[in-house]
Amino acid sequence: MLGFNRILLATDFSDSATAALLYAAALTRLSHATLQVLHVIDTRVTALPRWTDVFRSTEVFAAKAATETAALQELLAHPALAGLPVEQLVRQGHPADSIIDLAANVDLVVMGAQGTTPALERTTGKVAQQVAHGSPAPVLLVPARCRVPETSATLPPTLPVQHILFALHVIEYAPQAVTLCRALATVCHASLTVLQVLELDPSFRLSALGAGTGLSHNLDGTNALLHKRLEEVMPDMPTGPAIERLVVRGNPAEVIPQHIKERSADLVVMSVHAYEGLKKFFVPSMVDAVLAQTPCPLLAVPFLPAL
Repeated sequence: MLGFNRILLATDFSDSATAALLYAAALTRLSHATLQVLHVIDTRVTALPRWTDVFRSTEVFAAKAATETAALQELLAHPALAGLPVEQLVRQGHPADSIIDLAANVDLVVMGAQGTTPALERTTGKVAQQVAHGSPAPVLLVPARCRVPETSATLPPTLPVQHILFALHVIEYAPQAVTLCRALATVCHASLTVLQVLELDPSFRLSALGAGTGLSHNLDGTNALLHKRLEEVMPDMPTGPAIERLVVRGNPAEVIPQHIKERSADLVVMSVHAYEGLKKFFVPSMVDAVLAQTPCPLLAVPFLPAL
């Protein structure tokens, strides 16, 4: 039902990667999929413990490879992976680039939202952001301190998802995000909130809905139009809970985390664009802004490439 045949778990042995492993294992069982477990040995100069190690980098990276390969073997013995078809993958190089390359051959990437190396990327989740914006497959980013699936040899697999928040822009969204929201809500028996944030100056976007520029000064008319579009994009499901649809005026980077908290959401779903040029260094995306604040997993669904 979820449509995942091959799932890629990217791990760096961090706390959030351990939480991601539990999600990947549960999703693999629910989907009857194959799981690839990837660890990328970071061989960039920035990954060296000390700058003086650059003079003996070959020796340092050889020791690093041996240690991390052994850690991967230990990880593969995790009880959550017992009985699953698992393929072990080890790569060397830039972690984000390696994950994105392999993502072309899978249906879902699962990884921690915060990594361990290098130090500058640990605090910002930079690798997670790069993968979310570069992967051709959806990416589930899992924080360290979120609710995680329980491991049980006797009970069927379940996800700890009771409420899903789908942050949607009706003018521009990834259609697969709608499909995945429906599938996850059905599998998890979860309630679903679809949130459209009406930015403070929406007139330039309303034209794409076929509305006149005068509507931008009529909040009631704007809200009615957007609610109608939300119903068209995400109609009620024949079975399962009714869908809550919200149109909220404000800054998306503030409104989305606020509603995640107010509704105790267990999963947030967003469409994501590829980074463009220098923007990735200076202009955080909406997914980046929400990822930095959300306590629950975030499923980033990429837009299809332009033909």
